[in-house]
Amino acid sequence: MNDLVDGADVEALLHRFYDRVLVDEVLAEPFAELRSTGLDAHIPTMSDFWQTVLFRAGRYRGSALNVHRGVHDRTPLSARHFVRWLTVWRETVDEMYRGPAAERAKVQATRIAWAMHRRLTGVDARELDELLAG
Repeated sequence: MNDLVDGADVEALLHRFYDRVLVDEVLAEPFAELRSTGLDAHIPTMSDFWQTVLFRAGRYRGSALNVHRGVHDRTPLSARHFVRWLTVWRETVDEMYRGPAAERAKVQATRIAWAMHRRLTGVDARELDELLAG
């Protein structure tokens, strides 16, 4: 199994991941707006984000926190949402890729989920603390 090496790999990962979370029983509600608008505009933005995170590509210029504040305003996000998002992300990465970039994708996603939850809710979550420590 190969590692994540470029934008095509990131996009393939994102397509499989979103195919899952858009219909996931825990995540369907927070992703309802994205499901209705479609992935055509979202995948390139998320690809830029993850290429920047994984490869220091400098492609993403937005504010992920601000985007998620809007989601949180419509559907309050809890630790349950972030743990499920992270679980699906990790499973998808593990199914598709092996190597340093794949491991970095999982570590960075854990850090992002922890920080996003903390900033949106103002509290820590034991489940996310454990995932971050593990």
